[in-house]
Amino acid sequence: MSEKDIIKSISTNLSEKRNSAALNNYEVLYNNIKYVSKLLDIFVNKIVILEKEIEKEIESADNVSDEFKNQHNSKFYFLDIIPRILLNDIEILKKFSEISKVDDMAEIENNNVHLLKKQFIDYNELVTVTRQTLDSLVSDAYQMILLDVKELNFHVLTSLKSFELYATKSIRQSLFNEEITQALAEFDKLNYKQRVKGHESDITKCSKNTFGQKLDFIFDELGLSSEQDFIKDLKNLFKFSSEFTHIGYISTLFSSSEQLDIVFGSVLGPYLLSTENFNELKYEIIETLVIFFAKIYMSAISKMLEQIFCVKSSKRMTATIENYVKELIEHVKTRNNKYAFVIKEGLIKSKQTIELPCMCGRINHWNPPHNLSDLYCKSCESKFKLIELKGDPGYVMSSSGPIKVIGSNVPDLNDMPFEDRKELFEN
Repeated sequence: MSEKDIIKSISTNLSEKRNSAALNNYEVLYNNIKYVSKLLDIFVNKIVILEKEIEKEIESADNVSDEFKNQHNSKFYFLDIIPRILLNDIEILKKFSEISKVDDMAEIENNNVHLLKKQFIDYNELVTVTRQTLDSLVSDAYQMILLDVKELNFHVLTSLKSFELYATKSIRQSLFNEEITQALAEFDKLNYKQRVKGHESDITKCSKNTFGQKLDFIFDELGLSSEQDFIKDLKNLFKFSSEFTHIGYISTLFSSSEQLDIVFGSVLGPYLLSTENFNELKYEIIETLVIFFAKIYMSAISKMLEQIFCVKSSKRMTATIENYVKELIEHVKTRNNKYAFVIKEGLIKSKQTIELPCMCGRINHWNPPHNLSDLYCKSCESKFKLIELKGDPGYVMSSSGPIKVIGSNVPDLNDMPFEDRKELFEN
């Protein structure tokens, strides 16, 4: 293509009227967001509890490792800094949790369905908060794993220097004490490569300058470098959110151009095409970040605890974190899965409603004429595969033990006497 062809394609793309597509199921998106949003609230509350426990442990010098309890060692000051970092992260997580809430459908009717319309301001808030959350927590996870004085000096002084440039007198008065003003003066004396590029000086250094470099380092340190797909997802989310936050050509075009906003109906009530499209992105973001919080951010906290505290204290707290993470990941895994059900041959296309219990807790009723396009969970969008068995097989053995073949003329396992159930499992 020539220079003219390229600019023509850009002109057409930026100016033509656009058509939206409905490629998901709003009811499923609503239920998934509601579910994962609750998990996020629980996670934030557990971080709050953990931060308080860390502060309490720090109060006793016996709990702290020798390197960090020695007041002549620069690392001593991390005992004050780490709780502050966690408190900052909690505020960021609370904001992310707030924008992750499900749509309020309680009073939505056809005459006010326009309240659900999603535009640039909605996309901008969601993606900008996502960018801030991901950027901040990756940066803090990097610092908590390193616990390097010069690295933290560079990180904080760079931030303060940027803040200082436009701070009002009242903000400056409350934030910049005499000691930090002197520290900034020392920072200003560094040469360009030291002050901007992070080359090592007597007081600062920055080994990993970019988001991607920090992320790769974190995954390596946590022994997760093989999870390249997840690393790529996080980097792509960062780039995607950067377009919204900084450049804005495509994001503004996508979220503000005039489009036909069709009204759809559901068991939840009426909703708009823009509502569904927005929530599709919203769920992708929430799910990705919840997994990041569990697998990466919490693991970074564990790594920090192992360095700061004695073995007894760190083991107790890291064990608590492991339980948090395991529980959170297990809950997330109940969404968007694939499950196989063993059913009696002849049920499909019969007049009988087939009950398909999903791992998320919903009992799905597959009604005649048993359309295969309806073979999924209406709450979490998990896909169902059916395996038909001839005759009246009763029970079959699965990886988790005996299960009843749907439609068989035998009692449900929960209805069986204990001894009969025990015998079934033993055989």
